[in-house]
Amino acid sequence: MGKLKKREVLKISDNGGFKMVAIHKCHHENTKEERAFKRFFYYSLNAIITIMAIYYIVRLFWGNVRLITAYSAKDIALILASMVLIDVISALRIRILFGKPLKYAEAFFLHLYGLILSDVTPGRIGYAIILKELSRRTRKTLGEAFSKFIFINAMDTGIKLVMLVIAVIFLVNYIAYGNYVIVMLVFGILSFSALVVLYYLLSRDNKIKRALIRKFGGYEIIRDLLGYSTSGSSDNNVILNVLLSAAIFGLSVTSFYLFSRPFNYTFFEAFFVYIFVALSAGIPAGIGGIGVQEGTCVLLSSLLGKPYEGSVLAVMYRVLSMIWHSFGLAYVFLYEEESSL
Repeated sequence: MGKLKKREVLKISDNGGFKMVAIHKCHHENTKEERAFKRFFYYSLNAIITIMAIYYIVRLFWGNVRLITAYSAKDIALILASMVLIDVISALRIRILFGKPLKYAEAFFLHLYGLILSDVTPGRIGYAIILKELSRRTRKTLGEAFSKFIFINAMDTGIKLVMLVIAVIFLVNYIAYGNYVIVMLVFGILSFSALVVLYYLLSRDNKIKRALIRKFGGYEIIRDLLGYSTSGSSDNNVILNVLLSAAIFGLSVTSFYLFSRPFNYTFFEAFFVYIFVALSAGIPAGIGGIGVQEGTCVLLSSLLGKPYEGSVLAVMYRVLSMIWHSFGLAYVFLYEEESSL
């Protein structure tokens, strides 16, 4: 009787094991089918989106081909080179801030992907859509990714505001004195003072920084803006990022000047118009800032006595930028399959 019970137990165990294997095999087959369907749906959806985007960009290009012919081949080459260089540095900044395991090529295409999304969303908020992907790839929380995104925008906006103040002071001094020596002296003193103060506040250990940490250190965004991680150590490379933001701003102004040069803008005119156009990009009106940036460009150009030129410049700045940003759609097919499975 004891042996019979033992055999029965063994038989039941064997049958149970067989059932478990069968269930596991069935589950594995279902998972493969689900993944295959998900892959098909994912690629189909992105193919449709890509075709629509390409169709829109081609129409945008051909609808403005007469305006594009205002540029020489050299102008187009310089404009494209400046846009590529801007995004190369921007991707480097993302790679530095988010660190491993994010690869530079991933950061570059993801950055372009965010730009094309921001071109077709209100207030350019589309760029924030890439935060989830950045947090997933770098194993950071969404809060950490968001704080770094705020950090990048704070650096860029800070540089633009400082340069705006300097430009206004430059203009006021020039009108008042008409003397380039005095103007350049004031410009140099203000620029040097701003850099010294910024370096002292954000890089060095000082009473002001310690007081800010004690007061607002509970907020992750504040810690990141001050260059401190949750452990209290600097991990945002603030000075490096300030320099990168300054380089991006300088290249952006140069790029805008290259856009405007065929329409007889001086560098200072392009500089003055660009600052307001760039600051207006984040206003949550229109699609991707369309209407806001263009309106700003036309308005300021009209004040400079260039109403027609401002209209053409606004259109060209949008068209060529979107054509370049559309290459960010390559990210969908190069990297996003992993996140979709």
